[in-house]
Amino acid sequence: MKNLLRRFVLSTRSVGLAAAMAFAALAWAPASAEVVKFGQATSNSVRMAPIYAAIELGYFREEGIELEFLNFKGAAVLLPQIANKEVTIGFPGPDPLIISHQPGRDAIPVKFFYNAIRESIWEFVVLEQSPLQRLADLKGKVIGVGALANANVPITRAMLEEIGLSSTDDYEFMAIGVGAPAFRATIDGQVDAYNTFDTNIAAFETTGTPLRRLPIDQKYRDLFSNGFVAHVDTIKDSPEILIGFGRAFTKGLIVCEANPDFCVQNFIRHNPDLKPSGATEEEVHQNGLHVLSARMQKHLSFPEGAERRFGEYSESSWKDFVKALHQGGELSTNELDVTEMFTNEFVDEFNDINVEQIKARALELD
Repeated sequence: MKNLLRRFVLSTRSVGLAAAMAFAALAWAPASAEVVKFGQATSNSVRMAPIYAAIELGYFREEGIELEFLNFKGAAVLLPQIANKEVTIGFPGPDPLIISHQPGRDAIPVKFFYNAIRESIWEFVVLEQSPLQRLADLKGKVIGVGALANANVPITRAMLEEIGLSSTDDYEFMAIGVGAPAFRATIDGQVDAYNTFDTNIAAFETTGTPLRRLPIDQKYRDLFSNGFVAHVDTIKDSPEILIGFGRAFTKGLIVCEANPDFCVQNFIRHNPDLKPSGATEEEVHQNGLHVLSARMQKHLSFPEGAERRFGEYSESSWKDFVKALHQGGELSTNELDVTEMFTNEFVDEFNDINVEQIKARALELD
């Protein structure tokens, strides 16, 4: 069974405007299984270990789901693919969807149905020896981003606008991608700072390059990030797909919380072509743990003492996002009906699992 599950095909080709379909991964499932096209807004990495754990342990198969993975270059490229139903479930940030709901725009017909990353994943990093100490120091500088279509770009513009830096006059964005090419561009000084996500920074740190984060206001740190999103028709007509997907993912999260060593090893087994060359098995494993840990902290960021309701959004968190984008000039109004952008209707089903049983099973894995 494991050999069947590990037969993953990696490929890259152009899709439409700038989207890159990076690979298709099909987990064995019954003939009646539903093929779910799952789209990411960036390339694959060990941060997706909870999904691969759920595949390996049969949690998606139990829900009658067969996964096909697709990668795109940014949430602004991914979301239209969901809107035209080329992708069943996506994993973007919320910024482009919020902006599409302002007056005079055509709202993208999708909703977030699972709050997966409960804090902001976005940071500004500079080399340790950089003279830059605060965001205001970015005036006149070049800021590297993964892609200009990344979901964080609007909130980054808003953040800088709030401190008086205009995107048209005071700084420049440069798309440098993620991974090794982006790290080299930062080290070589092609950009003055790199605005990127938590696990990409963690991967950068594993190269041994001394890095430093620029301070960000706490209100931006508290904003949620990527979640699972689907077309409004899918939410209405095929809720069982979304419930099954979310429940399997939740189980994968619990497995990786209990046994991160298994999750890193399992991800590498499923994705041997993503294993770095020239590194020892121990180095690969420890670096994988470092990257996965950075993301798991965001997945599991529940208020202390509160019940862990996996997948649940608060309406106030969406309003905070709208307020931040409006204050930064990205929205013409902060009077948006945020309930049109998300749903919590499946949260009870996501959490209808035996957590202790899943943990016990996870601890037996190697």
